[in-house]
Amino acid sequence: MTKRSNRVKEVILRRSSFIIFLILILGAFGLLRIVTTHKDIDDVANIDLPIIELLTEIETHQLEQAISFERALRYAEEMEKGSDAAMQGFAIADSTFRYLAELVDILLLDAEHEVSEALKRTNQEAQRIKLKGLLLSIKKLESDHTSYENHALEVMDLLEGGRLEEAIFASDRVEGEEDQFNKQVEGVLMRHEMFTEALVKIVEQEEVLSMKWIVTLTLLFIILSLLAVYTFSYKIWRPLEDIRTGAERIGGGNLDSRIKLSSNSITSDIVDSFNEMADKLQYSQKEIDRFVHFSYSTADDLKAPITNLGSLLDMLGKDNMNASNFKAILNNARKTNRQLEKTVDALVEVNKVREELGSEPEELDIDEVLKDVVTSSVAKIKNANATIKKDFSECPMMSYPKSQLKVIFKHLLLNALSYRDPEKPLQIRIKSKKVNGHTTIIFKDNGLGFDSIKFKDEIFRPYIRLHSHVDGAGLGLYIIKMIIDYHRGGIRVESEPRKGATFAFRLD
Repeated sequence: MTKRSNRVKEVILRRSSFIIFLILILGAFGLLRIVTTHKDIDDVANIDLPIIELLTEIETHQLEQAISFERALRYAEEMEKGSDAAMQGFAIADSTFRYLAELVDILLLDAEHEVSEALKRTNQEAQRIKLKGLLLSIKKLESDHTSYENHALEVMDLLEGGRLEEAIFASDRVEGEEDQFNKQVEGVLMRHEMFTEALVKIVEQEEVLSMKWIVTLTLLFIILSLLAVYTFSYKIWRPLEDIRTGAERIGGGNLDSRIKLSSNSITSDIVDSFNEMADKLQYSQKEIDRFVHFSYSTADDLKAPITNLGSLLDMLGKDNMNASNFKAILNNARKTNRQLEKTVDALVEVNKVREELGSEPEELDIDEVLKDVVTSSVAKIKNANATIKKDFSECPMMSYPKSQLKVIFKHLLLNALSYRDPEKPLQIRIKSKKVNGHTTIIFKDNGLGFDSIKFKDEIFRPYIRLHSHVDGAGLGLYIIKMIIDYHRGGIRVESEPRKGATFAFRLD
């Protein structure tokens, strides 16, 4: 019997190793594609956007510089009449022009430095080609601006010396250089924005391709897993049939009957091992499905703010932009950027929690863990005028990974604070109890609530926000469910609109 059991053990190990290897390949492939996609997105955020801002600033100051030059010409004509106000106005225009000229020179050098540094950081060939062309364009702008600036300053000196006719004659060349330089800046900016938009489209296409590959590999993995289970089941069918036949004889009243198995038969502990392997396969498949869904949701959640940010930047590049519109668009761009930052921070937390799921459990004082979470959020609790009542008397201790219990408490608390009812003080009640030998945490608040029958499944999906006024990534309950599912726990939700919500979590 031992010899046969060892062979079956080897078969189990081979099948398990093969399946784990497929899981690792699929996980590594998906993670690599996501990391690559995120790197492309980071390149757009960290390379393209700062350069566009610099070029836009150069274009803006150059236009202001041109306006100052025109003002100086007009004031110089008035100076011929002996106007003191014209002399003062000319001095201001001259000073402003010189200041802006120096500022544009500095910004051009900054742009050249920014592009040079970006070339060192990026690994994308398309990005490198684009940046090399942009670097040459900026150097050309530096040279042309220097020429324009020198000729303009010569005109300023002529005006200051009272040589108006010579200055007006020379100003024609300056204005021509000025128009040419403005067109060059605008052309460089438009080309860079077009390249950035094209890069974003490439990133989106790569995301779609990644999802297709992940789905394809997932289906292949399912097929191979089912095939492995089928072949293995066939090999163990005969000894299990002998066990079943013997059990039927005993169940039929033949108490003297004994199950006689040959020396190469499989015993019940091997059957239990097989069932455990099947459970692991089911859980692994569930994790893969969740990973695919999460990847799609992440792509959708990031696409909108990136598209919005691109549109805002296009609007900022228009020539007829006034100060009021510029400020409004800039504020919207900053708001969109903050939204992206919150989404990325939430993704980092999801990955961190996922990495720590296998942490060893430890004996925890539930009240002490909650105190740590409350201490880190004390300012938000005071601002919300919230009161927390707790009762851990029935079950004060439990065995669980500390970091994961803190994450659960943190997101439950943040949810309650975010969805509080503005018309009444927030009250939070937290209780622990033992139910059928399992530790259960009951978290109740009197906030806005929701229809738990209608949205019982949706609230645990990624990026779901049932109330539009709440600013967040919509991953809190998703993270909680990910932790609890990993530990084979369970969740029960009861809530009605304007009547608060009750979450009951079976943790182990």
